[in-house]
Amino acid sequence: MKKSSIVIIVSLIIFFAVFVGFKVYNNIESGDNEQIKSEAYLSEAIEDECTEEWERLNENNVEVSTSEQITLSPNCSFTFNTYFENCGHITTEYMDIPQEFVNKTEKDIKEKYSDWTIDTFENNKVVLSKQQEGDCGQHYVLRELDNKIVVYLINENGEEEEYQRTEISTEYLTETDRITIQNGLKVFGKQSLNQIIEDFE
Repeated sequence: MKKSSIVIIVSLIIFFAVFVGFKVYNNIESGDNEQIKSEAYLSEAIEDECTEEWERLNENNVEVSTSEQITLSPNCSFTFNTYFENCGHITTEYMDIPQEFVNKTEKDIKEKYSDWTIDTFENNKVVLSKQQEGDCGQHYVLRELDNKIVVYLINENGEEEEYQRTEISTEYLTETDRITIQNGLKVFGKQSLNQIIEDFE
């Protein structure tokens, strides 16, 4: 056999061996990569699921513990806001904390005032609100009677009922105030009423 033929055959054998080896190596590496990718994806999915579950549980625990940890101090004040549907007015009443509510939680207050909504719950401040049908019952009109200022309450039927006779004489009022009282000065709210009477005195 010629020397050149032997060289060609040997070259083909080496080329074939290298080609086969390279192909086998790529298949193994490709399989390993797929397996590694698959394992990485599975690990990441499990980690994400566990992290989300942990965060959800942790948030709930924080909310529960925060709500349960806040208790009312002896200096706490209560504010009650009532919205009346007919007249659209909101009345506000204030109250110092009853002794039995000291150190109570939001859950305790919810049980006590089940028909109210708790808008604010803090250590020294509780604000509750509710909606109610009808009028607020705090519509007044000031008129003159026998040269004195008389307060009338306007009921739900729009009728005026005598509410309070004052000792304020209209003769000492300014001309503008006297005309206003003669025409009927409408006032909403007890606080506003008390302030106006005080201003006229």
